[in-house]
Amino acid sequence: MRILLSIPGHTRTIPMGRFTEKALQQLGHEVHVFNHERNGQVERVREKISFKRFKAYKNQQVLDLAETIKPDLFFTIYGFNHDAATLEKLKQKGIMTVCWWLNDPFDLGYKHIPAHLYDHFFSNSKGTQGVYHHYQVKNCHYLPVGIDPEVHKPGASGEKKYDIVFAGDWHPIREKALTQLVTQFQFALAGPWKRKIDKDSPLRPYFVNMGYFTPTEMAAFFSQAHIVFNLHTWFGRWSYGVNPRLFEASGCRAFQISDRKEEIQDLYEPGKEIVLYDRLEEIPELLTHYLARPEECDAIAANAYTRTLQQHTYMHRMQELLEVINRS
Repeated sequence: MRILLSIPGHTRTIPMGRFTEKALQQLGHEVHVFNHERNGQVERVREKISFKRFKAYKNQQVLDLAETIKPDLFFTIYGFNHDAATLEKLKQKGIMTVCWWLNDPFDLGYKHIPAHLYDHFFSNSKGTQGVYHHYQVKNCHYLPVGIDPEVHKPGASGEKKYDIVFAGDWHPIREKALTQLVTQFQFALAGPWKRKIDKDSPLRPYFVNMGYFTPTEMAAFFSQAHIVFNLHTWFGRWSYGVNPRLFEASGCRAFQISDRKEEIQDLYEPGKEIVLYDRLEEIPELLTHYLARPEECDAIAANAYTRTLQQHTYMHRMQELLEVINRS
Protein backbone atom coordinates (compact mmCIF):
# COMPACT_ATOMS: atom_id res chain seq x y z
CA MET A 1 0.00 0.00 0.00
CA ARG A 2 1.21 3.51 -0.79
CA ILE A 3 0.62 5.78 2.23
CA LEU A 4 0.88 9.56 2.61
CA LEU A 5 1.62 10.09 6.30
CA SER A 6 1.11 13.60 7.64
CA ILE A 7 2.81 14.31 10.96
CA PRO A 8 2.57 17.48 13.06
CA GLY A 9 5.51 19.67 13.92
CA HIS A 10 6.53 20.54 17.49
CA THR A 11 5.83 17.03 18.85
CA ARG A 12 8.93 17.02 21.11
CA THR A 13 8.30 14.27 23.67
CA ILE A 14 5.62 12.54 21.59
CA PRO A 15 7.16 11.77 18.17
CA MET A 16 4.53 9.14 17.29
CA GLY A 17 4.73 10.14 13.65
CA ARG A 18 8.24 8.78 13.13
CA PHE A 19 7.49 5.62 15.10
CA THR A 20 4.41 5.14 12.92
CA GLU A 21 6.37 5.72 9.72
CA LYS A 22 8.96 3.14 10.73
CA ALA A 23 6.31 0.56 11.71
CA LEU A 24 4.45 0.93 8.42
CA GLN A 25 7.68 0.52 6.48
CA GLN A 26 8.55 -2.59 8.48
CA LEU A 27 5.16 -3.99 7.51
CA GLY A 28 6.17 -3.59 3.87
CA HIS A 29 4.29 -0.44 2.90
CA GLU A 30 5.53 2.49 0.83
CA VAL A 31 5.40 5.54 3.12
CA HIS A 32 5.76 9.18 2.05
CA VAL A 33 5.95 11.61 4.98
CA PHE A 34 4.72 15.18 5.00
CA ASN A 35 6.17 16.92 8.06
CA HIS A 36 4.42 20.11 9.16
CA GLU A 37 7.52 21.38 10.92
CA ARG A 38 8.39 24.89 9.69
CA ASN A 39 10.95 24.52 6.92
CA GLY A 40 13.44 27.33 7.47
CA GLN A 41 13.15 30.97 8.47
CA VAL A 42 10.95 31.93 5.51
CA GLU A 43 8.18 29.57 6.59
CA ARG A 44 8.44 30.75 10.20
CA VAL A 45 7.92 34.33 9.02
CA ARG A 46 5.01 33.32 6.80
CA GLU A 47 3.35 31.63 9.76
CA LYS A 48 3.73 34.72 11.95
CA ILE A 49 2.28 37.00 9.27
CA SER A 50 -0.88 34.91 8.84
CA PHE A 51 -1.39 31.48 10.35
CA LYS A 52 -4.57 30.97 8.31
CA ARG A 53 -2.78 31.59 5.03
CA PHE A 54 0.22 29.57 6.17
CA LYS A 55 -2.05 26.62 6.97
CA ALA A 56 -3.63 26.88 3.50
CA TYR A 57 -0.15 27.01 1.96
CA LYS A 58 0.91 23.81 3.79
CA ASN A 59 -2.33 22.05 2.85
CA GLN A 60 -1.72 22.88 -0.79
CA GLN A 61 1.68 21.23 -0.43
CA VAL A 62 -0.07 18.13 0.89
CA LEU A 63 -2.44 18.12 -2.10
CA ASP A 64 0.45 18.60 -4.52
CA LEU A 65 2.30 15.68 -2.95
CA ALA A 66 -0.83 13.53 -3.14
CA GLU A 67 -1.16 14.39 -6.83
CA THR A 68 2.45 13.33 -7.40
CA ILE A 69 2.60 10.07 -5.48
CA LYS A 70 -1.09 9.05 -5.80
CA PRO A 71 -1.42 7.33 -2.41
CA ASP A 72 -3.98 4.68 -1.50
CA LEU A 73 -4.24 6.11 2.00
CA PHE A 74 -3.88 9.53 3.61
CA PHE A 75 -3.03 9.01 7.29
CA THR A 76 -2.58 11.91 9.70
CA ILE A 77 -1.48 11.99 13.34
CA TYR A 78 -3.79 14.38 15.22
CA GLY A 79 -4.89 16.16 12.03
CA PHE A 80 -4.51 19.65 13.53
CA ASN A 81 -3.16 21.00 10.26
CA HIS A 82 -5.85 19.83 7.83
CA ASP A 83 -9.04 21.70 7.06
CA ALA A 84 -12.28 20.34 5.64
CA ALA A 85 -11.54 21.56 2.11
CA THR A 86 -8.28 19.60 2.00
CA LEU A 87 -9.93 16.40 3.21
CA GLU A 88 -12.73 16.76 0.67
CA LYS A 89 -10.22 17.21 -2.17
CA LEU A 90 -8.28 14.14 -1.07
CA LYS A 91 -11.45 12.10 -0.97
CA GLN A 92 -12.48 13.36 -4.42
CA LYS A 93 -9.25 11.82 -5.68
CA GLY A 94 -10.39 8.46 -4.31
CA ILE A 95 -7.91 8.50 -1.41
CA MET A 96 -9.04 6.97 1.87
CA THR A 97 -8.56 9.35 4.82
CA VAL A 98 -7.62 8.26 8.33
CA CYS A 99 -6.86 10.24 11.49
CA TRP A 100 -5.28 9.00 14.74
CA TRP A 101 -6.21 11.40 17.53
CA LEU A 102 -4.13 11.00 20.70
CA ASN A 103 -5.38 13.65 23.14
CA ASP A 104 -8.49 11.94 24.48
CA PRO A 105 -10.20 12.17 26.86
CA PHE A 106 -9.03 15.60 28.05
CA ASP A 107 -9.01 17.30 24.63
CA LEU A 108 -11.57 15.82 22.25
CA GLY A 109 -10.72 15.84 18.58
CA TYR A 110 -14.09 17.00 17.24
CA LYS A 111 -13.49 20.38 18.91
CA HIS A 112 -10.39 21.06 16.81
CA ILE A 113 -10.63 19.18 13.52
CA PRO A 114 -13.34 18.06 11.04
CA ALA A 115 -13.29 14.56 12.55
CA HIS A 116 -16.58 13.63 10.89
CA LEU A 117 -15.03 13.87 7.42
CA TYR A 118 -12.46 11.12 7.90
CA ASP A 119 -13.26 7.68 6.54
CA HIS A 120 -11.80 6.24 9.75
CA PHE A 121 -11.09 8.00 13.02
CA PHE A 122 -8.93 6.34 15.71
CA SER A 123 -8.69 7.49 19.33
CA ASN A 124 -6.50 6.53 22.31
CA SER A 125 -9.57 6.18 24.53
CA LYS A 126 -12.38 3.63 24.59
CA GLY A 127 -14.55 5.84 26.73
CA THR A 128 -14.89 8.65 24.18
CA GLN A 129 -16.34 6.52 21.38
CA GLY A 130 -19.91 7.45 22.29
CA VAL A 131 -19.08 11.15 22.24
CA TYR A 132 -17.69 10.92 18.73
CA HIS A 133 -20.69 8.97 17.50
CA HIS A 134 -22.90 11.72 18.92
CA TYR A 135 -21.01 14.26 16.81
CA GLN A 136 -21.45 12.20 13.66
CA VAL A 137 -17.91 10.82 13.54
CA LYS A 138 -18.29 7.59 11.60
CA ASN A 139 -16.08 4.53 11.82
CA CYS A 140 -14.61 5.57 15.16
CA HIS A 141 -12.16 3.08 16.67
CA TYR A 142 -10.06 2.69 19.82
CA LEU A 143 -6.30 2.44 19.25
CA PRO A 144 -3.79 3.21 22.01
CA VAL A 145 -0.15 4.02 21.30
CA GLY A 146 2.73 1.62 21.87
CA ILE A 147 6.51 1.40 21.80
CA ASP A 148 9.39 1.21 19.38
CA PRO A 149 11.52 -1.67 20.75
CA GLU A 150 14.70 -0.09 19.35
CA VAL A 151 14.07 3.07 21.41
CA HIS A 152 11.96 2.04 24.40
CA LYS A 153 14.19 -0.70 25.76
CA PRO A 154 15.98 -1.74 28.96
CA GLY A 155 19.28 -0.07 29.75
CA ALA A 156 22.44 -2.03 29.01
CA SER A 157 23.87 -1.80 32.53
CA GLY A 158 20.77 -2.69 34.51
CA GLU A 159 21.90 -0.27 37.22
CA LYS A 160 19.12 1.20 39.35
CA LYS A 161 20.20 4.76 40.08
CA TYR A 162 16.88 6.09 41.39
CA ASP A 163 14.25 4.85 43.83
CA ILE A 164 11.25 6.39 42.07
CA VAL A 165 11.06 8.40 38.86
CA PHE A 166 8.38 10.46 37.21
CA ALA A 167 8.65 11.92 33.69
CA GLY A 168 5.99 14.06 32.06
CA ASP A 169 4.36 17.42 31.58
CA TRP A 170 3.21 19.63 34.41
CA HIS A 171 -0.36 19.44 35.62
CA PRO A 172 -1.91 20.67 38.90
CA ILE A 173 -2.84 17.15 40.01
CA ARG A 174 0.70 15.94 39.36
CA GLU A 175 2.21 18.86 41.25
CA LYS A 176 -0.13 18.24 44.19
CA ALA A 177 0.60 14.51 44.36
CA LEU A 178 4.36 14.81 43.92
CA THR A 179 4.65 17.66 46.45
CA GLN A 180 3.16 15.36 49.06
CA LEU A 181 5.17 12.29 48.02
CA VAL A 182 8.63 13.90 48.01
CA THR A 183 8.26 14.53 51.75
CA GLN A 184 8.32 10.76 52.27
CA PHE A 185 10.25 9.29 49.32
CA GLN A 186 13.30 9.95 47.20
CA PHE A 187 12.10 10.92 43.72
CA ALA A 188 13.86 11.88 40.50
CA LEU A 189 11.74 14.06 38.20
CA ALA A 190 11.96 15.07 34.55
CA GLY A 191 9.80 17.33 32.41
CA PRO A 192 9.24 20.94 31.29
CA TRP A 193 8.12 22.30 34.67
CA LYS A 194 10.57 25.19 35.06
CA ARG A 195 8.06 27.91 34.21
CA LYS A 196 5.12 26.13 35.79
CA ILE A 197 6.11 25.84 39.42
CA ASP A 198 7.14 28.45 41.99
CA LYS A 199 10.82 29.33 42.29
CA ASP A 200 10.80 28.06 45.87
CA SER A 201 8.78 24.92 45.09
CA PRO A 202 9.93 21.90 47.15
CA LEU A 203 9.92 19.89 43.91
CA ARG A 204 12.77 21.79 42.23
CA PRO A 205 15.62 19.93 43.97
CA TYR A 206 14.26 16.62 42.70
CA PHE A 207 14.41 17.49 39.00
CA VAL A 208 17.24 15.95 37.02
CA ASN A 209 15.86 17.63 33.88
CA MET A 210 13.44 20.57 33.84
CA GLY A 211 13.15 20.69 30.06
CA TYR A 212 11.91 18.51 27.24
CA PHE A 213 13.53 15.12 26.87
CA THR A 214 13.97 12.79 23.94
CA PRO A 215 12.43 9.29 23.86
CA THR A 216 15.94 7.86 24.23
CA GLU A 217 16.63 10.01 27.30
CA MET A 218 13.29 8.96 28.79
CA ALA A 219 14.05 5.28 28.20
CA ALA A 220 17.40 5.60 29.97
CA PHE A 221 15.69 7.40 32.87
CA PHE A 222 13.05 4.68 33.27
CA SER A 223 15.64 1.92 33.05
CA GLN A 224 17.51 3.40 36.01
CA ALA A 225 14.49 3.35 38.34
CA HIS A 226 13.28 0.84 40.88
CA ILE A 227 9.76 2.28 40.36
CA VAL A 228 8.25 4.37 37.56
CA PHE A 229 5.35 6.42 38.87
CA ASN A 230 2.55 7.20 36.42
CA LEU A 231 -0.27 9.65 37.04
CA HIS A 232 -2.58 10.57 34.15
CA THR A 233 -3.34 14.28 33.96
CA TRP A 234 -7.05 13.50 33.88
CA PHE A 235 -6.95 11.59 37.18
CA GLY A 236 -10.21 12.12 39.06
CA ARG A 237 -12.01 13.41 35.97
CA TRP A 238 -12.23 10.50 33.53
CA SER A 239 -11.82 6.81 34.31
CA TYR A 240 -10.70 5.95 30.78
CA GLY A 241 -7.97 6.80 28.29
CA VAL A 242 -4.32 5.76 28.59
CA ASN A 243 -1.14 7.79 28.15
CA PRO A 244 2.05 6.75 26.30
CA ARG A 245 4.02 6.29 29.54
CA LEU A 246 1.97 3.19 30.30
CA PHE A 247 3.66 1.37 27.43
CA GLU A 248 6.99 3.18 27.35
CA ALA A 249 7.89 2.31 30.93
CA SER A 250 6.93 -1.33 30.39
CA GLY A 251 8.99 -1.39 27.19
CA CYS A 252 12.02 -0.41 29.28
CA ARG A 253 11.34 -3.38 31.59
CA ALA A 254 10.58 -0.93 34.39
CA PHE A 255 8.26 -1.68 37.28
CA GLN A 256 5.32 0.71 37.07
CA ILE A 257 2.68 1.99 39.49
CA SER A 258 -0.16 3.82 37.74
CA ASP A 259 -3.60 5.19 38.39
CA ARG A 260 -6.32 2.83 37.19
CA LYS A 261 -7.98 3.36 33.80
CA GLU A 262 -10.69 1.14 32.35
CA GLU A 263 -8.57 0.08 29.38
CA ILE A 264 -5.55 -1.05 31.40
CA GLN A 265 -6.98 -4.39 32.53
CA ASP A 266 -7.16 -5.46 28.87
CA LEU A 267 -3.60 -4.28 28.19
CA TYR A 268 -1.75 -5.50 31.30
CA GLU A 269 -2.77 -7.84 34.11
CA PRO A 270 -3.01 -5.86 37.37
CA GLY A 271 -0.80 -7.31 40.09
CA LYS A 272 1.23 -9.42 37.66
CA GLU A 273 2.30 -6.90 35.00
CA ILE A 274 1.47 -3.55 36.60
CA VAL A 275 0.33 -2.19 39.95
CA LEU A 276 -2.66 0.17 40.03
CA TYR A 277 -4.13 2.61 42.52
CA ASP A 278 -7.55 4.27 42.66
CA ARG A 279 -6.87 7.01 45.21
CA LEU A 280 -3.85 9.20 45.88
CA GLU A 281 -3.96 8.10 49.50
CA GLU A 282 -3.01 4.56 48.44
CA ILE A 283 0.28 5.59 46.83
CA PRO A 284 2.59 5.89 49.91
CA GLU A 285 1.74 2.39 51.11
CA LEU A 286 2.32 0.95 47.62
CA LEU A 287 5.66 2.72 47.24
CA THR A 288 6.81 1.56 50.67
CA HIS A 289 5.75 -2.02 49.95
CA TYR A 290 7.47 -2.33 46.58
CA LEU A 291 10.65 -0.45 47.46
CA ALA A 292 11.21 -3.14 50.08
CA ARG A 293 10.58 -5.96 47.58
CA PRO A 294 12.86 -5.51 44.56
CA GLU A 295 12.54 -9.15 43.47
CA GLU A 296 8.76 -8.80 43.26
CA CYS A 297 9.18 -5.58 41.25
CA ASP A 298 11.60 -7.28 38.85
CA ALA A 299 9.16 -10.14 38.24
CA ILE A 300 6.25 -7.80 37.51
CA ALA A 301 8.45 -5.64 35.27
CA ALA A 302 9.65 -8.68 33.33
CA ASN A 303 6.07 -9.84 32.77
CA ALA A 304 5.06 -6.39 31.52
CA TYR A 305 8.09 -6.26 29.24
CA THR A 306 7.19 -9.60 27.65
CA ARG A 307 3.57 -8.54 27.13
CA THR A 308 4.66 -5.23 25.62
CA LEU A 309 6.94 -6.84 23.04
CA GLN A 310 4.25 -9.38 22.17
CA GLN A 311 1.27 -7.02 21.88
CA HIS A 312 2.08 -3.33 22.28
CA THR A 313 4.59 -2.16 19.68
CA TYR A 314 3.86 0.39 16.96
CA MET A 315 3.97 -2.47 14.46
CA HIS A 316 1.11 -4.12 16.35
CA ARG A 317 -0.83 -0.86 16.32
CA MET A 318 -0.33 -0.22 12.60
CA GLN A 319 -1.23 -3.80 11.78
CA GLU A 320 -4.47 -3.43 13.73
CA LEU A 321 -5.25 -0.08 12.11
CA LEU A 322 -4.78 -1.47 8.60
CA GLU A 323 -6.82 -4.58 9.39
CA VAL A 324 -9.70 -2.37 10.56
CA ILE A 325 -9.49 -0.28 7.39
CA ASN A 326 -9.31 -3.33 5.13
CA ARG A 327 -12.43 -4.81 6.71
CA SER A 328 -14.49 -1.76 5.73
